[in-house]
Amino acid sequence: MVVTSGVDNLISNGPIPGRQEEVTRTVRLSAPDAINRAPSATPFQKQIVTWKGPIQALFGYSVHDVQGTEDWWLDRIHPEDRDRVLESLTRHLIAAPERPFAADFRIWGPDYRFRHADGTYIFISDRTITTRDRDGNAIMFESVLFDKEARRNERAYHMKNLKSQDRLALVANNTPSGIFMMDPQGYCIFMNSAAEQITGFTFDEIHDYTFHASVHSCRPNGNPFPLHECPVYGHQQDGTAAKNESEIFVHKDGHHYDIEYSVSPIGDYASGGAVIEFRDVTEQKKIEQERLNAVLISEQQSIRIKADDVHKANMISFVSFICHEIRNPLQGITSSAEFLLETLQKLDMITNRLSLAEKGSITADSALAATQADVSTPISNSVDTLINHHLSSRIATPKVDVYTRTEIDDLISNAKQLVGNIQTCAEHQALITNNVLDLSRLDAGKMELSLDVVNIPALGQQTVEMMLAKARDKHINLTMAEGRSQTLLLKADATVLRQVLLNLVSNAIKFTPENGEVLVDLYADPPSDDGRVTLHGSVTDNGLGMSELEQRKLFQRFSQANQKVAQLYGGSGLGLSISKELVRVMGGEMHVKSAQGMGSTFSFTTIHDPPTKEELSLFGPQHGQTDSITQAVLMTDESELVKPEAVLDSPSPKFRMIGVAEDNPINLQYLAKNLKKLGYQYTLCVNGKELLDKFCEPGNTIDCCILDISMPVMDGLEATRLMREHEASLTVNGMPRRRTPMIAMSGNAMTQQVTEALFAGISSYLVKPCKQADLARTLAYWEHIVHTGAEHRPLTDRRREVP
Repeated sequence: MVVTSGVDNLISNGPIPGRQEEVTRTVRLSAPDAINRAPSATPFQKQIVTWKGPIQALFGYSVHDVQGTEDWWLDRIHPEDRDRVLESLTRHLIAAPERPFAADFRIWGPDYRFRHADGTYIFISDRTITTRDRDGNAIMFESVLFDKEARRNERAYHMKNLKSQDRLALVANNTPSGIFMMDPQGYCIFMNSAAEQITGFTFDEIHDYTFHASVHSCRPNGNPFPLHECPVYGHQQDGTAAKNESEIFVHKDGHHYDIEYSVSPIGDYASGGAVIEFRDVTEQKKIEQERLNAVLISEQQSIRIKADDVHKANMISFVSFICHEIRNPLQGITSSAEFLLETLQKLDMITNRLSLAEKGSITADSALAATQADVSTPISNSVDTLINHHLSSRIATPKVDVYTRTEIDDLISNAKQLVGNIQTCAEHQALITNNVLDLSRLDAGKMELSLDVVNIPALGQQTVEMMLAKARDKHINLTMAEGRSQTLLLKADATVLRQVLLNLVSNAIKFTPENGEVLVDLYADPPSDDGRVTLHGSVTDNGLGMSELEQRKLFQRFSQANQKVAQLYGGSGLGLSISKELVRVMGGEMHVKSAQGMGSTFSFTTIHDPPTKEELSLFGPQHGQTDSITQAVLMTDESELVKPEAVLDSPSPKFRMIGVAEDNPINLQYLAKNLKKLGYQYTLCVNGKELLDKFCEPGNTIDCCILDISMPVMDGLEATRLMREHEASLTVNGMPRRRTPMIAMSGNAMTQQVTEALFAGISSYLVKPCKQADLARTLAYWEHIVHTGAEHRPLTDRRREVP
């Protein structure tokens, strides 16, 4: 036992207000719960014990008689009671991690005989409140000791006084609220059934404790709640009333709950007792908080509802409409451009050979034979007629009419210009469509990266090469920065990164006058501590430049820095905004540095992981050959689509019959021409129902289907589901029939639409406009799957692979 210097420091004769026969004992436990004590040690061994209050009036001992030792207290407990008290206290002080604030582990209240200074024994009550930490370890032990018999007599007197005045009946008149009646010292002298139900205590369990000790001595965080801070006790002591005030009580089982209480002092009670009425409002407060939260959320949503919900609904409808209505004519434009360009190349070849015939380099017969061979591939009737007319006139007349030759040359020149116009319009429409799709994905948070090993310098060089023709038209010197490593392998989404670079380079060329310069630079920092690599990219030009005001308008959707410049150079005002957001998706930021008349530098950073050794070994055969990787991808405008598992080394047997369903007659015509040129037999249908009927005919030879998604009568998804059900019912040599490749070709390219199609049974999803090369690679891939017997899995990005 540790004793502080001087007994006077341990003992105080100051009385507790309103009562002269209560003594307090405080023990601060340095070893929580006696965990570190030997089994033979007593609970207070080596602890500081502090006594306060009128100890001489209660026990007859003077200040100098009291010792700050545990033995002083134990030696004065009646020998027949000592073991019982020690055993009960030791059990009370064990750790209680599961219920640290429950009454069993918070309140200890033995009654025992204690030796008075005159040698007699008095029957005392020892009422203790134990403070514990969050782990349930006891850290402080505070007790109130009083004469049990004197207290009983005093309480009986008070109850008799109350009953004589008929006040007990008034406060207990079947109220649903909890009612406590306490004496001047705060001890409970009455509680109704509602109070017992709310607190968890019965009157017999609580009557020897103060109201505060029973239900208010522990804060929700576990810290003790000192009596002098208790507002309920304060009202009772001051004789002041309180109405509908809020507090937090602690239940017998240890949980805390919200209450509202009122205090009414008992005016004619000599020492100033009080009645406390209280209600458990935990549930009401929870409901009220939920209501307030709902009101707040509702108010916030009402502010955003037109700009959010309506916008999203309109955006979804708009994107779906744009995809279908713009991509369908794009398919016709793209196919027209391909066939027209092919025809013009043949016309050019014809005129060149006939020119040689005019000069006598070759004979007219050989020119005719070569020309007939050149035009053996079917072309439009009008072009056939024109060629045959000029061929007959040239062969009949050794000297070709100069006017006719000039006419043909003009026709070729004009047709090439038209092809260029068609191609420009198609590219512009595709750009707008892709921008809308990108905006939709970014707004919905659905822009996900498809990571592969990419040689960054090679990707940058490709970007430069793609833009060289546009730069040469303006005599602009477009170059890559020198002195950088030619090999920098990082895991990146090549399509997204290239899109950012292409947009920046295109803008630089657009806003740089003739004979200007544009420089593209790509380099990386050394790996950081977490192994990740920061890639730096920049595009610098010596073009128009921008003022600070114009720079502040950058990166805003549908806006350009200078309206006059925008009218002169055109553009949708979406490119930079999308590029900046794409850079953020890649973990970086985009910045601009510019001055009017001095040019601009657009720079960005992106964060990447270096490839693993296994990924590098797979990349090895294609090291530095990003083109070969790109060509192994069936490119579409939807980032989640189509990546074959391998580039086919040798062709597999072709499909015998391809069933085609497309409601747009122009697209159906060009799809038929593409299939014919690729060497396939096909059957054409204008809706899904026609294709379903042909597919289900006994003995049909359809072993591959190409379907549009949006069609009248029956759409592509329904037709696919029904064809899958039909083929599931068929067997070959007692075995289930292999799944037929079903290729969707649609203008709808949203992620949800693609996923829905794959679940319906689609094997591959091609987005319009689809070029002949994309169609050929997809067909070759599925021919390989069918021929080798490989697993039939939907051809999609591994991140969204359909089971």
